[in-house]
Amino acid sequence: MTSWLSDIRASYDTVAPSYAAQLRDTLAGKPHLRSLLGLFAELTDGRVADIGCGPGWVTAHLRTLGVDAFGLDLSPAMIAFARSAHTGVPFAVGSMTDLPVPSGSLGGVLAFWSLIHIPDAVLPTVLTHFHRALRPGGVALVGFHSAT
Repeated sequence: MTSWLSDIRASYDTVAPSYAAQLRDTLAGKPHLRSLLGLFAELTDGRVADIGCGPGWVTAHLRTLGVDAFGLDLSPAMIAFARSAHTGVPFAVGSMTDLPVPSGSLGGVLAFWSLIHIPDAVLPTVLTHFHRALRPGGVALVGFHSAT
């Protein structure tokens, strides 16, 4: 694992409980995000990867919308929290830099607020993995923070 990935993992492992608490009600207070996720759920067909899922709130929400979603995160502590908070929802430790899914196996890829950690030089590799994992007609939804 590269040093920047190790640093990200260590950072999120350190803050997992407080980060999860901070994000707990994110969707409740953001109707636009719930609407966007609802549209994403309607547009996807098949399994969906929530990449950089953190504490799993969005993955669990997608499942309430009928999506066969699973969460993937670099941080084992985040995945441990997600598994304990959302029993029955599949979560795995993994990296978007080496996406551990078969080619053409996903109907959707969701990456909310997680691509911000990827160095510019590595971003094409990550997006190539997303493209490889999506089957024809698959949908990708990527979210970023804004400074407004």
